[in-house]
Amino acid sequence: MERAEARMERAEARMDRTDRRMGGIQKLIQTGMKLIVRIEKTQVELQKSQAAIQRSQAEIQEAQRDNEEAHQGFEEKFNALIEAQLRTDAKIDKLVALWLKRPPNGKSGR
Repeated sequence: MERAEARMERAEARMDRTDRRMGGIQKLIQTGMKLIVRIEKTQVELQKSQAAIQRSQAEIQEAQRDNEEAHQGFEEKFNALIEAQLRTDAKIDKLVALWLKRPPNGKSGR
């Protein structure tokens, strides 16, 4: 009988160790599941942030295109203004040359 009791005690000790191991494994699984849930939440937040960044980039690109178009229009107008200024300068130069050739007060130089 003693041998049976010894075997029974050893079997109970093994079962206790197995139960502790199973408890540890259960805690690992629960912790892993919680970690997976946190990772999934973070991933969803990252996807939302990435979508917002992509929208912002698209808006920036559109604004840059608009700016380039406006700049092109400004450049054309500025070049036209330069040409007009050059024509005005030429007209003023001709007028000054004409005045310098005429005698003062409309009197002839004789």
